[in-house]
Amino acid sequence: MHVIVATCAHRGDDARIVHRQARVLLQAGHSVTLIAPDCGDDARRSDPPGLVRVSVSRAVGRRRLGPWRGVRRALRTVVRQHGDERPVILVHDPELVAVVGWGRRAWRRAVLIWDVHEDFLASVATRSWIPRPVRPIVSATVRLVERMARRRFQLLLAEDAYAERLGTAPVVPNSTWIPDHIAPCDDHPRIVYVGRVSAGRGLDEMIAVGRELRARNSGVEVRLIGAADHGVEARLEAAHRNGDVMWLGPRPNPEAMNHVQGALAGLSLLHDEANYRHSRPTKCVEYLAHGVPVITTPLPLAEALVNESQGGAVTSSFTPREVVDQVVHTVLAWQADAGLRAELGALGHAHVVQHHSWQADGARFVQLLERYWSSPAA
Repeated sequence: MHVIVATCAHRGDDARIVHRQARVLLQAGHSVTLIAPDCGDDARRSDPPGLVRVSVSRAVGRRRLGPWRGVRRALRTVVRQHGDERPVILVHDPELVAVVGWGRRAWRRAVLIWDVHEDFLASVATRSWIPRPVRPIVSATVRLVERMARRRFQLLLAEDAYAERLGTAPVVPNSTWIPDHIAPCDDHPRIVYVGRVSAGRGLDEMIAVGRELRARNSGVEVRLIGAADHGVEARLEAAHRNGDVMWLGPRPNPEAMNHVQGALAGLSLLHDEANYRHSRPTKCVEYLAHGVPVITTPLPLAEALVNESQGGAVTSSFTPREVVDQVVHTVLAWQADAGLRAELGALGHAHVVQHHSWQADGARFVQLLERYWSSPAA
């Protein structure tokens, strides 16, 4: 089976796309061509063996038409190169549903699949590049794209909540690879955040936590790993210069997890926004998988994960001052009681092994694609 994976909105080293789905497909003996933005030499060195890349420009803000055309041209070329082979085309961006779905004669025999791992409709209101007066039009367009997807694509959902609009479809959750061993808390006390850095994802609160920990001479570092939204780069760089946080920028997922291993805690201080309410933050699962307890704001699925696993702490509200105070208090308590921190980490790890393992979910993902590919009706 030849799987052509396409995205221009996500990073070219997106963890779900590259380090989970592509890796498990390649391990199962299938071939994978990834059409995606260039991710740089460092990230490519972490690619799973056998992955073939085709670079396209990234869709950023309102600059999207060129990347869409680039994806379509790349798809035509890759399909043509593989002759009569029937490909699976797996897209990850809602706009690529339209780009690929309209006029699909060039790949009429292909199996088309859309992996829905973001609630774009709920996030329209938070996209600063979409002018406010245009947002109702964008939302209506997204609904049209979703209707097209239900007719022309097989769907995979990352969250059960997406089924409310998209109907029943298999759920391939944002679980994570489980390491064979978890590391104890090491000699470099730190709390870690992995993911896109933005105001809505708790940047100001994390800076304030770092400032408070530094004022108390705790020796605990706040380490942020991920690309920053354009509007927050200046204050993030200033906080880095001041020593309130250490910002490492985007890193390949395996490297990011190396920073997580042995940390005091993993942070997920997302705000109470519509596009976060129905999603389980993957970062929380990744922290627990590495035996690192979580501190999260009380979003429903994140709170449920912590409560069910007993692997961390949940702030009592989203109020910034309360969040900062409670995070600092929790971190200092875990720093002072290594046994408690280790116990929480072990509980969280055991829960993720049982319920959120990509070793299990990845095998099912491969089986789903194989079933769609072999079905005459696909």
